[in-house]
Formats: sequence, C-alpha cells, structure tokens
Amino acid sequence: MTTHTAVAPQQVSSRFAGLPLSFADFAAVRSGRALSEPLSLEILAGSVVGLLGPNGAGKSSLLAAIAHSGVASLGRCAHGSVDLGALRPRDRAQRLALLPQDLAAPAEFLVRELVAVGARAAAHPDPVAAVDVALERAGISDLADRRFGTLSGGQRQLSHLARVLAQDTPIVLLDEPTSALDLAHQRAVEHTIRRLAAEGRTVVTALHDLSFALNVCSLVLLLDRQGTALSGPPQRVLHPDHLHRVYGVRTETHRTPSGRAVIVPASLD
Repeated sequence: MTTHTAVAPQQVSSRFAGLPLSFADFAAVRSGRALSEPLSLEILAGSVVGLLGPNGAGKSSLLAAIAHSGVASLGRCAHGSVDLGALRPRDRAQRLALLPQDLAAPAEFLVRELVAVGARAAAHPDPVAAVDVALERAGISDLADRRFGTLSGGQRQLSHLARVLAQDTPIVLLDEPTSALDLAHQRAVEHTIRRLAAEGRTVVTALHDLSFALNVCSLVLLLDRQGTALSGPPQRVLHPDHLHRVYGVRTETHRTPSGRAVIVPASLD
C-alpha cells in the first residue's frame, strides 16, 4: 500500500483527528461493476487529495462510495483502524462530511437551519457555536437568515459548504466545490481548503480545474473513462503526456508573476 505524507495535525477539534484515511482494493460499484480500478493507498491527515478526470470518469461516484451515500463499494475504506462502511450513519458523520453536487434543500429553510443540519448530524456538543463558526468560515454570515429558496446557485453552494464545515469532521469530501462560484469566492474556498489541511484534516475533492489541483493538492488521482487511476504528486501526475492521454488535449504549464502555476491548452486545434 502506498503512503502519501502530509503535515502534522495542528488544531482539529474532533477526537478522531490525526488518523490516516486508507483504501484497500477500494472502488465504487454500480450495477455490480467497479467504476475504476481498485485503489490501495494510505493518506495521512493534513493532505488535500484531488480527484481529476473527464466527465463520466467516476469522480462523484468515488466520493459517494467513500461516504456511503447512495453508491455501493467493494474493498475497504478505513479511518485509522475503523472500517467506515461498518459504522452507523451517526458515527460515520462524526468522521466525514460530504459536499455533493446536488445542492438540494427545502426552499423555506433558513441558511442557518441548513447549516445546523451538519452540526446535528455529527452530534456537535455546541451546535449553535458550530453554526456561527461555519457561516463565518464560508463567508456567508450575512446570509444566515435568508431562505434557501431565495439564494443564487453560488450562495447555495456556499451554504452547503458551511453545512459541511459545521460537522467539524477530520475527513472532508467536496464534489466540485467551486463550480458555481465567481472568481473571488473560488479563491475564498481555496483558502478554506488550505486552512482545513493546515488544521490536520484530510480533504478529498473532485475537480475540473487542473490549475487549482496543481497549486493546492498534495496528491492527485487522475481517472480516465476506462477506469484507470494514476496517483501521485500533482507535479508528476499532471504532466502534459498524462493529460493528453486522459483528456485528448495538449497542455502547457505557465507561471504567473506571483508564482502560481496555470495549466492551459497548448493550442485551439
């Protein structure tokens, strides 16, 4: 089993902090078929893992399988020595939180009520404080008393992100967390992900933004439509040859004056 290292935990409030997330021959399954080649690796707390690949490669299904949220799996996914699949939903909610692509919620819910769902799911000892902190960290304290049905797509995404943050879990699963956001909020979410990792949490996020992955992730899994997974540091995996094989597009990597890496198509041909 491959081990990927990361920074040591600093300030996670969960009593389950600091434990590795490990996969042993793990894969998402639909209609009795594994959607990718089984994964076997160990990820230390403090990592940011990017799931990359074209539409239909199975990124969302893999996240849902890890969370046991409507997608079956084979193999084992463990947090420390504990098999996540063997836990009761309440116990699992204290270890991991999932931001799905489906941003549904009752239209009449206040944003603070939606965020409180996360705190209650994990039986947070101080749910009121957890909601306030999560709203602030997501940058939407001003939306706390808005009805969910009145929000824009980006505001709904941030509200669900706050719900995830209110669970205060050591494992955070994010499915395209910036897909509906403007540039300023994309950078804010990037900052939030970096801070979660600095606190010693493990973040696993599905992404289409290759530049985001190159700058933020400590490990990436590049999936293709045939179910093959290539894992490793982003600087190695996001090589133009690998990206051309998976996406069919030639790419180049450039650096901005501030040192940020940007992956762009090499041409429009």
